[in-house]
Amino acid sequence: MMNLLTTLSAATFLAGLPLAPFALQTPAPAPVPQVAAPTIAPMTQAERTKLLADVSVALAKVKTARGVFEQVSPDGSLSTGKFALSRPGKIRFEYDDPVPLLIVADGTTVAMKDTELETVDRIPLSATPLSLLLDDKLDFGSEAEVLDIVRSDTQFGVTIADPNGEIDGELQLIFSADDLELDSWVATDSGGNSTNVKLLNVQTGKRLNPRLFINSNFEE
Repeated sequence: MMNLLTTLSAATFLAGLPLAPFALQTPAPAPVPQVAAPTIAPMTQAERTKLLADVSVALAKVKTARGVFEQVSPDGSLSTGKFALSRPGKIRFEYDDPVPLLIVADGTTVAMKDTELETVDRIPLSATPLSLLLDDKLDFGSEAEVLDIVRSDTQFGVTIADPNGEIDGELQLIFSADDLELDSWVATDSGGNSTNVKLLNVQTGKRLNPRLFINSNFEE
């Protein structure tokens, strides 16, 4: 997908969030290992149902979160930055230099702000996978198509897609097995290109400045 970004429109790119493969715009650092998905282990239907219910509850309990992220793009290049989350519907990805980009979801719209080009591109939150991730009452039965569930001793992954087919690709959410904390996710587009995002130093339940989630233009 990195090569395709040179020809795709910003609107098409935003529709694929949270892929956010911005490392194309800067010299790529040394490749790093991608997020390791849990290995496959058999699960009964009852175990699957209970796990999905538990995940929904665990996600809904996290009203706010902040920390840092590491993003590995399909070509293996690494980008880093800070994130802040406020459910429902709000998130901020602030990329470290030299990547000149900021992504903000304000509850209804996702904006990509390029401080180098001085442009802001917007798309409805509902058109991105972020709408699933930021839902405070995610129902895997009605709001997402569960494609697969895998697990290991320390992690498990739930792969979901838009049941209406309006959002491109699929999203694997990876959780720690002991406390159901969201550890990372892998977003794969329809062409099979995967972008990995890992969350680090996460703090939950902290009061966040509402201004973090305001979408503004440069003239504002």
